[in-house]
Amino acid sequence: MYLKVGDAFADQDLKFLAELLEVIDAKVVEVSTRIASSIDPISEGLTDRGEYFIGVGLCAIQQYLTDTLTLTGVGKKRAFDLGPWHSENYTFVSVVNAAANWWKHSSEWFGKSVENGLATQTQKIVVETAGSLDYPLSNVLAKLLDTSDITLSALLPNLVLWRSAVDQESGKYA
Repeated sequence: MYLKVGDAFADQDLKFLAELLEVIDAKVVEVSTRIASSIDPISEGLTDRGEYFIGVGLCAIQQYLTDTLTLTGVGKKRAFDLGPWHSENYTFVSVVNAAANWWKHSSEWFGKSVENGLATQTQKIVVETAGSLDYPLSNVLAKLLDTSDITLSALLPNLVLWRSAVDQESGKYA
């Protein structure tokens, strides 16, 4: 949840998130460095380790998205259609949300046909964004940032833009 005074935002949750992402980014950068110098990063478990840290970070961002909507009157479905667009089909936050859901739930879907609407939509967004099922979270993050030099903190400016769009939308309900 955030407060707004005039045009200024007081967003303690964003500060907490930024601090947490810095800690996770240190691990992501460490893993990326080790992958770059490894002969066999898959066998060493480095790629899975990187996916794990990115997944945790995306879930923390997802929590921020949900917390931000508190008391705005903006529903999650509408809110995830606001803010910057990643592609012609998906907003930045809808991709982040899907990637977080992927990390939390993909093991439930392994080897099964998926008939749940949320699961189907999550998989569609992640696969279309990542372009591959090999290390989808790393690939989604790289696509969101348009670089292979990935950190979760680099997502924060788009979260700020999204929060502003939510704030504008919430004014319609006041």
